[in-house]
Amino acid sequence: MTRFLKLCSALLMVLSATSTQAASYAGTTFEIEMIVFSRTAGMDGAREDWPAAPRLSYPGRWIDFSSTGDDGAPLLDQVPTQLDNKAAALKRSSSYRVLFHKAWQQRLWQKRRAPSILVSGGETNGRHSELEGTIKVSVSRYLHLSTNLWMSEFASPAMDGRGILLPTPSRQQDDEPLELSAGPAGTSGAMRLRADAPVYAAHVAQLQQERRMRSGELHYLDHPLFGVLIQVRKVEKPGESG
Repeated sequence: MTRFLKLCSALLMVLSATSTQAASYAGTTFEIEMIVFSRTAGMDGAREDWPAAPRLSYPGRWIDFSSTGDDGAPLLDQVPTQLDNKAAALKRSSSYRVLFHKAWQQRLWQKRRAPSILVSGGETNGRHSELEGTIKVSVSRYLHLSTNLWMSEFASPAMDGRGILLPTPSRQQDDEPLELSAGPAGTSGAMRLRADAPVYAAHVAQLQQERRMRSGELHYLDHPLFGVLIQVRKVEKPGESG
């Protein structure tokens, strides 16, 4: 019995330490690097069908790579990429196309306070891109990734009023407070969206996943049409090591 109580006590101490560490992560700056690539074979090489009526939408509040805080500093501070060897290997293969590859520093918060980040890449049709959607990186007991990405196949000629209507991010209001630098997910007036003609896609495939991660691990999210490589790295403060 004594041995059992000691084991329980040790387990509680570990859980308590993990919880404390997770709490200390909130507001901590991490470096995030993400590669999104498509498969050139597309659905032709998969045993799946394109979804007939995908539900595509953007969150009401978002930031992008031009968003700034009240002090004018970027909310997503782009930094040099470290996964260039992975991107180069994809580019060397005729089976893949790299659509998006960026690295940035970002303060992470719990999911309810974390911002959704606009992502786009690949070929364009008007103001729409082949790859669109958002991701959200947050922290609780672990790091968490939420993806809301979609890949569109544009028809030629354009499908006026037919096919799948592609959504656009909601307009950001100048009078909305930008509070992300202080914690909650704010809004940015950096991106001004025009009232262009709607764009329709012939086919759309979605990648909506939730993934628990650890700092420094490379994660792969798979789909028959496209995939994501992502790594989240803790930014060490001066004097820290290990």
